[in-house]
This record gives sequence, C-alpha cells and structure tokens, in this order.
Amino acid sequence: MIQTKKVAELNRHQCLRIAEIIRNLKPRKDFYQRNYLRVEADEETIFRMHFFAVAICHQTHTLHHSILNLWGWDFIEHVFAILAKEKSQLLNPSYLVSTDSSKLVRQLKNWFTCAEEPDNCTFDRLDERVALMQNAAGFLTSEFKGKLSSLFRASKGFLIHSGTGLYEVLPKMEAFADPQQKKSTFFIKLLMDTGLITINDPENFIPIMDYHMQRVLMRTGCVEITDSDLRQQLISRKPQNSDEPIRSLCIEAFRIIADTSGHQVTRMNDYFWSLGRSCCNVTTLCHDHRCEKEPCTLTQIIELQTHSRCIFQDICPGAKLDNYRNLWQPMVKTHFY
Repeated sequence: MIQTKKVAELNRHQCLRIAEIIRNLKPRKDFYQRNYLRVEADEETIFRMHFFAVAICHQTHTLHHSILNLWGWDFIEHVFAILAKEKSQLLNPSYLVSTDSSKLVRQLKNWFTCAEEPDNCTFDRLDERVALMQNAAGFLTSEFKGKLSSLFRASKGFLIHSGTGLYEVLPKMEAFADPQQKKSTFFIKLLMDTGLITINDPENFIPIMDYHMQRVLMRTGCVEITDSDLRQQLISRKPQNSDEPIRSLCIEAFRIIADTSGHQVTRMNDYFWSLGRSCCNVTTLCHDHRCEKEPCTLTQIIELQTHSRCIFQDICPGAKLDNYRNLWQPMVKTHFY
C-alpha cells in the first residue's frame, strides 16, 4: 500500500482560539445595505447581476480602478450594479449565447477600464471569463429557458435535493464546477444577503474558501504546514499544480471556527476574506503597522472600536515568526476562486 506524505494538518486548538476572538465581533449593518445589494430592478435582473458577476470573479489580483480606488470584487460590484440598472444585454443569456466572444471581450474591456480608455483595462484573462459567461448562459437557456428564477424554484431552496438542489445544478456550468462550491456558495450568499432567497438545508453549506482566506489560516496556524519543502515553496511563491490538501483543511478549519463562534458558516467569508485582503496580505498590520487597502476592508465590514493592531495579533504565530508571516497561498491557476 502506497502512503501519501502528509504535508499539512489541522490545528484544532488554534481554530478554537481564533473562534473565541470573533465570537463577539459584529458585521456593520451598512455593509449589507451597500448599493450593490440594493439595486432597484426586477427579480430576474438581480439574479443575473449576481450570477454573472460571481461567474467571472476569480484571481482578480490585477483588477483596479485607480480613479475610484476600487480593487477586485469592489470593481466588479460597481460595474454589475450599473449593468443591472441599465438592463444591459451583458446580463441577457440569449444575447451572450448569440454574440461573438471577441465582441463580448471588447465590451467587458470597455466596462472594466478607467476614464473610458480600454487600453487601461486591468481585468486579465477576459477570453476565459467570457467563455464562462457564455457556457453558463447556454446552460440556462437550454435547461431553464434563460431564467435563473426557474432554477431556484426547481431547487425549492435546497442545496442538496434529489438532483435539483443548487449544489447539484450549478456545478453543471463550468464557472461553478468547483467541487468545493466556492462560487456557488458566494452567489447564494449574495442572494441571501439581499433577502431574495432562504436556504432550507444550511447544514450542507461548504464554507467559502479563496486564496486570501487560505493565507490567513496558514499564517494564524489554524492550518499547519508540516512539510518543510512545501513550506519553502509557499514562502517563495512557487507555482503549484494543486492547492490540496491545504484548501480542504482550511474549509474544515472554518467549520470549527463557525460552530464554536456561533457565526453562520457563510459569514466566515466576511471576516476572513476582508482581513486577508487588507490586514494580512503583502503588507501586514502586525508587522508594517498599516493595511494593504485604504480604507481597510475589514473595518468596512466589521464593527471595530480601534484598528491599530490586527484582531488576531496576540495569538497569531505570524505576528511573531517570519516563517509563518511569510507564508503565501498556493500559487495555482484556477477559475474556481
């Protein structure tokens, strides 16, 4: 029998310590009342706005609107809110299916630019993103006559439901094919945040997991890298063929943290994505005494009286040790997150 070398492990004790810190933290109410979640449009348009925004949201390291100071997902929210208000054809499955992909690439490029100068577009891999939109539009057209509302009605509000659940249907589209359901869960979470849907089997949720959150969970010691070669590869940011088993261990860490803290598992995204994006990135609040983003994303989402120190600083090994603080997420090319 061939034994696989163990390269990482879950530190349950550290997960419990982290959970105690976030137990009494509260999200800011205005975060769930931001413009993107309050767009005035018909139900189907709102469904499509979130659906296609999430479908193309992966590895947005370069995406930046320098004038509005919008990075990554914030820029995507900004654009798709406008598309919804204008009832843009870019949200229409039949238009996406029937339009040449090169034309759609040009249209996206025009939207994701500054000062109406397409040459300044910082959204990369547009051919791939358009292909994901067209694939999803084709599936919706053939299976649900282009109506996302029909897809949700068929699910009856379940993630798993004899083949019609959201976790069973959404992955049939390439954009949502991640076996760990990152984009599917994020899409569903946004619809829950708007109050459009409820989920009848929340126990089946898989925690949202992306690269920012993997980085935080490794640096805080919730997921320990036990293989010295892998540790050095992560520190040096060497490309990897896969992010497993790190990603699966991070998901399990979030289950423990959510259960212990009393926060919904889908809320882990709001705490840890925002912290990884701003406080624990290339720049670290614990070491550089400033955040990567200004204003800090964590303070925009979570109610904090002060933010001169990282919320995990007292118990985080990364705050004290270089070999934790310098860990980087697995460098993999993927459209899953």
